[in-house]
Amino acid sequence: MAKSPNTTPINGISYSWTQPYLPTDYNYNPFYQPSNEHKVTEELIRIAAVDNIVDKMLTYPDAERIIKQVMNLGDKDA
Repeated sequence: MAKSPNTTPINGISYSWTQPYLPTDYNYNPFYQPSNEHKVTEELIRIAAVDNIVDKMLTYPDAERIIKQVMNLGDKDA
């Protein structure tokens, strides 16, 4: 039976690997300072999320309240 090529140990070479810090790991890396470009990207993501929420709204309660107040003020002037 043939011997598997992966069973022979490699002498003289050692391997190690560590998990790199990700840009969003603020809590794990106290020395991380986000760049301005990163801050802008995060803000654009927040704006897009708010846009999606507003697009899914069927009514706009704040706008309706303001319109109602304006309409009531118009009735008092007459």
